[in-house]
Amino acid sequence: MSDFDPFRNRLRKMARHFDKWARRQQLEAYRIYDADLDEFPVTVDRYADRLYVAVYERGERDLTETYRTHLTEVLDIPAERVHFKVRQRQSGNRQYEKLAASQEEFAVAEYGRQFLVNLSDYLDTGLFLDHRATRRMVGDQSRHKRVLNLFAYTCSFGVYAATAGAGRVDNLDLSNTYLDWGRRNFERNGIDSRDHGFIRADALQWLAQPVTERYDIIVLDPPTFSNSKMMADVLDTQRDHVRLIEGSLSRLAAGGRLYFSTNYRKFKLADELAGLAREITAQTLPPDFRKKNLHRCWVFDVD
Repeated sequence: MSDFDPFRNRLRKMARHFDKWARRQQLEAYRIYDADLDEFPVTVDRYADRLYVAVYERGERDLTETYRTHLTEVLDIPAERVHFKVRQRQSGNRQYEKLAASQEEFAVAEYGRQFLVNLSDYLDTGLFLDHRATRRMVGDQSRHKRVLNLFAYTCSFGVYAATAGAGRVDNLDLSNTYLDWGRRNFERNGIDSRDHGFIRADALQWLAQPVTERYDIIVLDPPTFSNSKMMADVLDTQRDHVRLIEGSLSRLAAGGRLYFSTNYRKFKLADELAGLAREITAQTLPPDFRKKNLHRCWVFDVD
């Protein structure tokens, strides 16, 4: 047990601090431990009365049960409410594959909104916590606006826009599973999903079509890489981001704004786009995430 004392002490300290912080912020989903100590490469996120623990595989022995023991003791959470996922370098569409079928879905609060999460069935939970501040930013600017949410996943950006009084939100994703999840998120927040769009499409193909509608705000947050069987081509955000951004900009109304973000840590914005963009990464990284290379974010404004 003594080998884990540094982890236990850090976990206890961070939990005490961020539990208080989250209550003030009206948050039920947030990070407690962010792989703060190199010898303990895990992240611990609290989702209401449960924990989601990502173990970063390094070819070592399985320490899942050891971590579970320390987490339950330090944080006083029943073992059955601690969910583990082993994180590996992702390829293809693996992050979206279904891992189980428990369908154990529950809601967590975030800045007055409610989001349905699932800690067991997929590698990701349904809510990317590191984009919490970006979602709020989009919501603050969405009143009476037309909003397009590309690579919508479970439509959390769309929920922020709709609950803020957006005139129309179109959520586009290739997965019916996630679009249905997004509809449930809309309904959970008292928004009639029939008043908004849920478009199943390949974003690259959709953006290549003639422009028929324009939007005031577009959110573009593509996966780093995807080779889903439902796609016409492989998506590589580094290679394809110029096409994605230019296709999005062509759909902005006068005075419109595009938010573009990526989690690819080696990403480099193309030179021809750099002069059009303003990087806002620092404003979008929440304090409970201490690793500052989680994502990068830019805004593009059109006259």
